[in-house]
Amino acid sequence: MNLAGEGRPARAEAVRTIHAALEAGVRLIDVADVYGLHGGDAHHGEALVAEALASWPGEAWVATKGGVRRTARDPAAEDWVHQGDPAYLRRACEASLAALGVEAIDLYFLHAVDARVPIEESVGALAALRREGKVRRLGVSNVSAAELARARREAPIVAVQNEASPFVAPEPALLEACEAADLAFLAYAPLGGWRAGRIAHEAPLRRAADALGATPHEVALAWLLGTSPSLVAVAGATKPENARSSARAARLRLSAELRAALDAAYRPAEG
Repeated sequence: MNLAGEGRPARAEAVRTIHAALEAGVRLIDVADVYGLHGGDAHHGEALVAEALASWPGEAWVATKGGVRRTARDPAAEDWVHQGDPAYLRRACEASLAALGVEAIDLYFLHAVDARVPIEESVGALAALRREGKVRRLGVSNVSAAELARARREAPIVAVQNEASPFVAPEPALLEACEAADLAFLAYAPLGGWRAGRIAHEAPLRRAADALGATPHEVALAWLLGTSPSLVAVAGATKPENARSSARAARLRLSAELRAALDAAYRPAEG
């Protein structure tokens, strides 16, 4: 969620951006407890979502995450700590419930695997929260195919959230596992994250955009969505037009010729 971190817009503009996404047809809002400027700004993103959805009750699913915390109050600090022990995950979930102002979270992700805690223990804790009615559906994020298989033996996982973009291909075995089990693959940083500035200058995307009367960013998202029936692009936005543009990308149709050209440019090993 680009609305919560460094360079974020004013709160009113952030709420307008979420409303623009909803007005454009977006029905999944992705956030995390740790999305904020620093460790002292936890739950900022969740509070924004709660404020925006107050006037759109029941209109969208909210996905949030627990299992990563920040320890410093400096926005520039690289202080992202994976913490997946059951006690911490319970506290994190309950804090997210309060920040979102809901009785149950629609989709709750283990944000990252904690190397100190077997994934079975972390996912088992999430399964307990689901049995208690605190969350409705479970997902895992930043996992390998092997870790997904272990998680699925502990709980009914319905979604995975990992990075995927024109510049980063998902692990083939992981994507195949999602397709085989009918799990959603939520692609974060679908425009490349810190590489997103390259999108407007990528010749293959610019050529396709000119042919379609779209933007290179819309073409990139449309192409990515077409790489797998399981894939959902989690596109961030900092202003209403960003949100509307991402929604347009979901309706953009690429010809077989354009898709083949983009496949050759961004997934050559798979062609």
